[in-house]
Amino acid sequence: MSVKNWNFTKIDNILAKTLAQECGISQMVAEILVSRGITSYAQADVFLNDEQVLEDPFSLIDMDRAVQRISRSLEQDEPIVVYGDYDCDGVTSTAILYSYLSMLGAQVSYYIPKRETEGYGLNREAIGRLAEQGASLIITVDNGISALDEIRYANELGLTVIVTDHHQVGEELPEAYAVVDPHRPDCPSEFKHLAGVGVAFKLVTALENGDYDSTLEQFSDLLAIGTIGDIVPLVGENRTLVRIGLEAVAHTDNIGLAALMETAGISPQKLTAQNVAFGIVPRINAAGRMKDAAIAAELLLCDDPERAQILAQEVDTLNQKRRSLEDGIMRDIEAMIAEDPSLLNNRVLALYHEDWHPGIIGIVASKVLERYGKPVLLMSAENGQLRGSARSVEFFSLYQMLTACEKTLTQYGGHTQAAGFSLPEANFAEFYRDIEAYARKEYPVMPVFSYEVDRVLHPQELGLEQIRELSVLEPFGAANQVPLFCIKKAVLRGISPVSENRHLRLKMQYGGMEITAMYFGMSTDRFLFRVGETLDFLCNISINPYNGREYLSVMIKDIRPSGFEQKKFFNAKAYYEMYRRDEEITPQIRHRMIPNRDQTAVVYKYLRKCGAYTGEVELLYSAFPMLNYCQYRVILDVLEELGLIRVSPLLDRIDLCDCDHKVDLEAAPTLRRLKGS
Repeated sequence: MSVKNWNFTKIDNILAKTLAQECGISQMVAEILVSRGITSYAQADVFLNDEQVLEDPFSLIDMDRAVQRISRSLEQDEPIVVYGDYDCDGVTSTAILYSYLSMLGAQVSYYIPKRETEGYGLNREAIGRLAEQGASLIITVDNGISALDEIRYANELGLTVIVTDHHQVGEELPEAYAVVDPHRPDCPSEFKHLAGVGVAFKLVTALENGDYDSTLEQFSDLLAIGTIGDIVPLVGENRTLVRIGLEAVAHTDNIGLAALMETAGISPQKLTAQNVAFGIVPRINAAGRMKDAAIAAELLLCDDPERAQILAQEVDTLNQKRRSLEDGIMRDIEAMIAEDPSLLNNRVLALYHEDWHPGIIGIVASKVLERYGKPVLLMSAENGQLRGSARSVEFFSLYQMLTACEKTLTQYGGHTQAAGFSLPEANFAEFYRDIEAYARKEYPVMPVFSYEVDRVLHPQELGLEQIRELSVLEPFGAANQVPLFCIKKAVLRGISPVSENRHLRLKMQYGGMEITAMYFGMSTDRFLFRVGETLDFLCNISINPYNGREYLSVMIKDIRPSGFEQKKFFNAKAYYEMYRRDEEITPQIRHRMIPNRDQTAVVYKYLRKCGAYTGEVELLYSAFPMLNYCQYRVILDVLEELGLIRVSPLLDRIDLCDCDHKVDLEAAPTLRRLKGS
């Protein structure tokens, strides 16, 4: 695990105090609102009291044309196909529009392309088959805005296409009968952050003459799930739609959804956006990733309880398989790094493997990003072609990087922090060189992975009532994350392994009170700290009911020694990695990297006393205040070159080596190189 940057938001406490008084909320809630850009009573009132007025669906450009054309199809009983996508957003979009048109008695079917064989969006082969089967009108949901050639082909075959989408618009619009997308430059709608399911829902509402009451009653459960699943900002209309939808999910009449919640072990009484995001959405996505998204669509449209249970179990099994494949890919990546530790010195981590499932690598890339703290590109290989997913830290644009390196790519697309691409396997080495060259030129000092901290939490604020007040900020999601707090100068009092040492339960003393905190994904053999040490940690806090009582639930996100100087650490780490990549550094910096004999002896004696060290090697340097990080890492390099220690490639363990003879520090290649000898 790499050390993460903790970014503390600067808060105007006077403004927050005024907001707290005007809105009748706690100072802590007001400070979080201010930190997230909600600074006036009017903004806070809309946010807190769900007074966001939903725009007339006809404010979306071309909505009137779409409604007119669909109405004609209904009158003439034309065959209609809802053309969806294989992710949760696309599946729920498909289910809503198909279900609505079916209720109107339409001659309607749906089509969702297979991820592995057809890929995203409209494709010529599918269009041709639909035309042969007699389709007259195709309505896309959550796709279509970039399908210029495919829609021209559909037109040539005599099909009419209506596009409903929410993705960014290119330089040219598709030649469809109607193109409903809030990102069209000429679209007058004010809210631009709808998910694909939000646009599809607004089409249904427009077909109902703008009657939101009717359509929300029927479809708000699926609407909320799709919106949460697409990770669009939960602000404005999305916040309103998800709030209403979560209540509907808790009392859903959708037989398939109810079966899925039962299979996932989700209690309607404890339903939150997080339950949906981590319990329902991955299972719907798993169908498209692992087999066929049509399974999930059939589940959400199912009206037979027995069939629904079978489908829910199948989706759950696919999700278990997906998790197993993720674990396997992570093990592969760790093995690759163990074989070539220099990979971690690169500015960008780019890896591929022929056994990696293309539907899984995007999820794994997010985990690798968090673990190693640098932009990640993972690719699956098949028949000489690579298909990749990329994830990035803030301020490092993947889209700009791919654009700069496009000569080696077959295709690419995406956003600043998430992207997809493909290229011939033979181009990989050149592609990776181009990536590193681009990063070196544009980012002499690479951006680092950061946690956005809402505020420091004081002992008097760690009470049930204070934490309960945070519920007014729900639902949590993109652009409205669960509050992340920092607790400083807590004393570690106990360490207990949980679930066969896959997780830790920590006892902390903080300001005269005892805190019990869970640290998921951390084991005793990797945990750096000892009882009695004073620590700072980041955490999410919620209230957990148990046996008729309520308790604070503290979930640790990151932990480190109190007083850790992160700015100095990241500056020094950047220079160390530049040195390891043979990049030019100034003589002054090079001189500051060189440790003396006494400093080297202190580190070695410490390690000999420990016998072996397990934990984050990067953080161990904080035990040596006389050293900068560069000196510390150079000492480890020197000791390893001289056969005194062995540092694991994943930087999570240091072992002592048997050595029965004296060594000459000056003979170490690293020191000779630094000193220019």
